[in-house]
Amino acid sequence: MEFTAERFSGHESFVCRYGWLRKVFDAVSASPEILRKDAEATERLGIGRNMVRSLQFWGEATGVIQVAPGDAKGHVAGPTGQLLFSDGGWDPFLEKPESLWLLHWWICANANIAAWNVVFGDVSMARFEKADVVARLTKRGAGNARALAQSTVEQHTSIFLQSYVRGNDSTDDSLWCPLQDLRLVRAVPSRNGTTIYDCSVASPIGLSVRVFTAALVHLFRMQSSNRRSLPVHELVQTTLSPGAIFRLDEPRLYDFLQQTEGLTGGAIRLIDTADTQTVVCDEQLLSSADYIFSLLDVKAHV
Repeated sequence: MEFTAERFSGHESFVCRYGWLRKVFDAVSASPEILRKDAEATERLGIGRNMVRSLQFWGEATGVIQVAPGDAKGHVAGPTGQLLFSDGGWDPFLEKPESLWLLHWWICANANIAAWNVVFGDVSMARFEKADVVARLTKRGAGNARALAQSTVEQHTSIFLQSYVRGNDSTDDSLWCPLQDLRLVRAVPSRNGTTIYDCSVASPIGLSVRVFTAALVHLFRMQSSNRRSLPVHELVQTTLSPGAIFRLDEPRLYDFLQQTEGLTGGAIRLIDTADTQTVVCDEQLLSSADYIFSLLDVKAHV
């Protein structure tokens, strides 16, 4: 599901917890309208009303569930939910790093959540303090028709950081978000006592070729001019590129591109000459609406 308006709230001050995504997938699969019925939802899911709203937010943001299409009511299983949790799915208990990379990419590329857009939208936010994110979010929110309270911006920033950085009290499972296991954002104490968050290039352990390729195809589809070729440097730096979302440098990007060519049977090709380093995407691949998920459904991956 793609959100049209950038979101600064909706998570109800809760991070996405381990177990929540499978729980909401199962609940919606059994009863599509359950999230519209507060009493039934709180009883079935075993959490309070605000947590149910947060659960719905994260379920939609990760693509695990989506609003039912057409005249249908309630929710249905979303693309990532079907891949991960359906019968014979990839990873019913979110035990594999690949699954977490898939969820991270989906949030960044599809959910339009403000803090994710600020930090993972490009590579400029490599090292930052919490105040830096707050300042950028405040500036982005200034153009909203409805003014944002500073407390909303502060809370939204905290939820983003808690989603990726496990606190010192690691025994508190209420703050244990599956995205923390990616170690994409690392808290580093500075000399003056503040905390610096390091989100620079890192080794993406567990990132698979098929998830990388899905992100690459999605980037091509986002190009308004329907470009069929992109310079390699744009795949590192451009908005919502695989390099920005997964924090890849050019050598790692080249590694993935070479494997992507084999995975797609040459539909995506890397042209590397003395004059140009370009990635070309086959027009038929771009015109196939189901290609991303047929790619992700490939059983064998690196």
